Amino acid sequence: MELSFNSSGNLHKTVELTLDEFEQHFGKTALRREKIRNALVFFEIFGACGCSAVYIGGSFVSTKKNPEDIDLCFDLRNVDYKKLEKVFPDFFDFNKLGVIRRNLKCHILHFDDIDLQYLQMLEMDLDGYQKGLVKINLKEIYYD
Repeated sequence: MELSFNSSGNLHKTVELTLDEFEQHFGKTALRREKIRNALVFFEIFGACGCSAVYIGGSFVSTKKNPEDIDLCFDLRNVDYKKLEKVFPDFFDFNKLGVIRRNLKCHILHFDDIDLQYLQMLEMDLDGYQKGLVKINLKEIYYD
């Protein structure tokens, strides 16, 4: 699949990619591949808890050669929160999410039916213009 970027280096629109396609398009440097490997841990955790999709945004899905981190926004609409709390208690601790962001360079965000704030934030550039994200269907990767 050919991806289309604007003059600022952002995706023109949100696209759905397989994990392989995502790795091919955005894993072109060693630093990018390392961030993807770190993110895979969270894909597995959230996928095993019923999360259907992750939206990836920020500079990681731009033309920037070496982005600082990878922004992951998980769709929590069908998540089993009790299971998530058991397998990933750090998700419920803002300070521990900060440690993950600093150490693994994974910025973990989420949305549900009530609160779309983080997803909407990722869809806007710093000048307030719409930009695309990458959606990965976790149900195609992980099974309950």
